[in-house]
Amino acid sequence: MNQLKTRFPLSSGQKFLTGYRLLEPSKRPIYVSLAACSVVIGLVMVMHQKATMFGLAFVLSGMIGLGKSVQGWFEEFNMEKWKRQHGSMTVRGIKVGMALFITSEAAFFASFFWAFSHACWGSCSMNMVWPPIGFRCISPWKWPMYNCALLIGSGLTVTYAHKAAKWQERSPYIHEERVHKALNVTCALGGFFMLIQAYEYWSMPFGMYDSVYGSCFYMMTGFHGLHVIAGSVWLCCCSQAASNRAYMMRRPHLGVQLGVWYWHFVDVVWLLVWGVVYVNGSVWY
Repeated sequence: MNQLKTRFPLSSGQKFLTGYRLLEPSKRPIYVSLAACSVVIGLVMVMHQKATMFGLAFVLSGMIGLGKSVQGWFEEFNMEKWKRQHGSMTVRGIKVGMALFITSEAAFFASFFWAFSHACWGSCSMNMVWPPIGFRCISPWKWPMYNCALLIGSGLTVTYAHKAAKWQERSPYIHEERVHKALNVTCALGGFFMLIQAYEYWSMPFGMYDSVYGSCFYMMTGFHGLHVIAGSVWLCCCSQAASNRAYMMRRPHLGVQLGVWYWHFVDVVWLLVWGVVYVNGSVWY
């Protein structure tokens, strides 16, 4: 037990904080589950073109519920960290949980890559045409390549922000502004990525219901876009926190570090999407 104690006093009634953190009862998991269920039901209704307006309403209400729940969770997380209630074992558990979450997301995208590759190689093995006749594939060397450059550049800026957050321990008044600016640049690059993706969708010659090619294409790129939006919101919250000097003095590196992990995962997924969908599709075309 002595190894789990920290030197940070918790309150006047409790002298030392152990490495473990017992959470108080919360209703947020129930709210998140209901909101996620609403989003899934709405997406199913929209995809099957049944009661589309009600489906969009379900999706919108679910997204708002998820956003409010996540915002509340972040506020509680930052408050606990501000009160120095995160011991060594708590931080370790948070990192392990984030690693498992990214692993589950990797398995999620792997299922789409497998579906696309199976349809591609299965069609070729049976001497069929891939992509299907009538499809005009998007050139991988134009807008998709620009998106690759944007995400690679954002990976460099977010890594610099993480390094600056570590350097902040030694010179807090010098590096806090660098963290803030680097995270802002990363969020801006993510925003430009989404603008290019939206323009690509607008000019796309095929839709989501056009064969398995269109379904896999929109599912992979669409869900990746949602992850880019989520990562940008996360890093924007970290950037806003980095602008608070008093908050930076409390070593808020954990949130930045987890955001960096998530953003690098988004970068790697896009490179795989670009190689498997855009380049592979154009080669067979």
